[in-house]
Amino acid sequence: MRGILKDSPVLVKICLGLLAAVLLIVLFAGFLMPYDPDATSLLDRNLPPVFLGGSAEHLLGTDELGRDMLSRLLYGTRVSIGMAVFGLLVGGTFGVLLGLTAGYFGGWWDRLILMLINFQQSIPFTLIVLLGVVIFGRGIPVLMVFIGMARWETYAKMIRGLVLSMKKKQFVEAARCYNASPGRILFRYIFPGVRTSLMVLLTLNFPAVLLIESSLSFIGIGVQPPTATLGQMVGAGRNYLTIAPWISLVPAFMIVLVAYCIQHIGERMRDYFDVRLAEE
Repeated sequence: MRGILKDSPVLVKICLGLLAAVLLIVLFAGFLMPYDPDATSLLDRNLPPVFLGGSAEHLLGTDELGRDMLSRLLYGTRVSIGMAVFGLLVGGTFGVLLGLTAGYFGGWWDRLILMLINFQQSIPFTLIVLLGVVIFGRGIPVLMVFIGMARWETYAKMIRGLVLSMKKKQFVEAARCYNASPGRILFRYIFPGVRTSLMVLLTLNFPAVLLIESSLSFIGIGVQPPTATLGQMVGAGRNYLTIAPWISLVPAFMIVLVAYCIQHIGERMRDYFDVRLAEE
């Protein structure tokens, strides 16, 4: 990480600082929330934030039910990022395992994985989630799994291609000569060679996964009220844009901020490792 930060543009360093602040918010949201995020007060509904002349009791104002926007933003950020991280790990693990085995073993297993990849890319993800919601319900664990499965094919395709180029290397052939098991060859000798590219892809995919969670909540098939997520907050405020725009704009700004910062960091990681590989 120190090498990546060296000579990085100022904007990347700013993004790292902002992202660190968001992660602290996620970790300590329970201590930072001034109110219960689900507590309603109809007498205080649609209060403006303090920078628009509102009261200091509600720094970011209140929503259509009088719930404190700051508390819901802190809680919603934790839920949305937590779901995105878990989904990223699920999709990454599933895709890496399929990509490793498909590239190494080849044959019918490789053809089957390629068929699954093509199937995943040809079916709208929203349709898959709708079917999953009908069968398994709208619980947060179910949505986490389906959000993770949204991008597994990108990891499988990349890892498969890297394994195909690495399995003919001399160190892999030497491991085979010493009767190393396929599992040992894959995870001891091949996986370390693809780990860097995987880290970059995970970072670049995180904004897309976060936006998937937000878009599902926005259209009403994601996490259900009163649980706050960033997408659910944006969707809940769309009917109040003319009289209380902060209900949607505040969580939308958080989504854009997190996605932009992580995308910028991922591009910096990609450029850094591409240069290192070219020098080698």
